[in-house]
Amino acid sequence: MRYDEYLFCAEKHLRGCMQLLTFQQGTMHDCQVWLELYYLSGYIIEGIVVYSAYKLNNWIPSADIQYDCNLSFSQRTNLDFYYKRSKIINGVETIDSFFQNRPTGALSVQGHRFQEIAKTLLKPDPSFKGVPYIGDGIIDTDVEQLIDGWRPEVRYHYHGMPKRCPFLNHDVIKRLLTTCSIIYSKHI
Repeated sequence: MRYDEYLFCAEKHLRGCMQLLTFQQGTMHDCQVWLELYYLSGYIIEGIVVYSAYKLNNWIPSADIQYDCNLSFSQRTNLDFYYKRSKIINGVETIDSFFQNRPTGALSVQGHRFQEIAKTLLKPDPSFKGVPYIGDGIIDTDVEQLIDGWRPEVRYHYHGMPKRCPFLNHDVIKRLLTTCSIIYSKHI
């Protein structure tokens, strides 16, 4: 997968979410729709973050971020697609020597923890001045908390489940998607 495919996916999800939000404008209490939009919003931001981290750090645009190893890139950024890379040698899985000395807290795309990538690689960079969440732009506290708390497991949440779901309604989802839209429009 090339890193620009993450941006294309983010754009697709953003368009779909904005359309769905428009259709839901008159329905203020549809918790399942809010959960779905929240779930997709994480992938919007993740797509922009992954794209930006690789572009900002000069990954070769035609290289596959999943299968192509770039030791200097990973050493410089502490980022790779995987938590660890392994090889199968004579039917035995071994950790690739490329990753044996990865530092604690190494960043990976695989885990969908885009929040750490954003805070570690993007937020300090002046390219993101004025951009909410991934830079120093203004963001509502409750929207930031939703983004910080997003995990792919949100897909298993449903209204009335025993697990604690974040508070979602039309207003907060609209502000979350507006934030996603601003981030998208200001990406590098």
